[in-house]
Amino acid sequence: MPDPAENAAVVDLLGLHSFIQLAAFTRFTKDAQHAPDLPGQVTLSRMAAGELAHLDQLERLVTDLGGDFYTSMGSYAALLGDFDQRTAPGSWWERLMRTYVAFGVLADLQRALSTRLDATTGAAVEATLADSGHGDFVVAALEPVIAAEPQLAARLALWGRRVGGEALGIAQHALAEHPLLLAHLDDDAAAGGGAAWVRNKLSTGHARRMDRLGLTA
Repeated sequence: MPDPAENAAVVDLLGLHSFIQLAAFTRFTKDAQHAPDLPGQVTLSRMAAGELAHLDQLERLVTDLGGDFYTSMGSYAALLGDFDQRTAPGSWWERLMRTYVAFGVLADLQRALSTRLDATTGAAVEATLADSGHGDFVVAALEPVIAAEPQLAARLALWGRRVGGEALGIAQHALAEHPLLLAHLDDDAAAGGGAAWVRNKLSTGHARRMDRLGLTA
């Protein structure tokens, strides 16, 4: 017989996955609208469509577990809060960096919390988190600009640290408001303090993404 508590924890986690995918779709779509050229608009629009494509499967999984898809996703509706207002970009480069940093942290959060799912659910989550190519797109766009303009590089380093701090705060808030999210950590993570282990994992991932751009986190 299915364990209701286990099902509730999985539904809560799938709600987070679903909300972040929807938020990523919205963010990539908005970024596409601001892209300075047609190739950028098309590329980001295709990425947006890819983020949305997994919602049907996530909805089926939630329903199969006896949950309500919109309720599970809606419990995270306030997660991003006024993030956009607090991190309003002043340029296309800052806009690219904001999405790269923030949704990189959120994707790392999704991965960190999904290490002990059953095979079916784990496969669906793995497909949801498949590399969209966004990181490569951003690095290819920003690397030459950063190399050519030291002042811009310095500003983007500061900007990346600011956005990274905001994104880590979002993740911390999610863990505090949804303790069931920690139910699927592996033994090493649980031994490392659960939430503290996740925060360390996210900070490490953020530093790695900044390093790809030659910037200090």
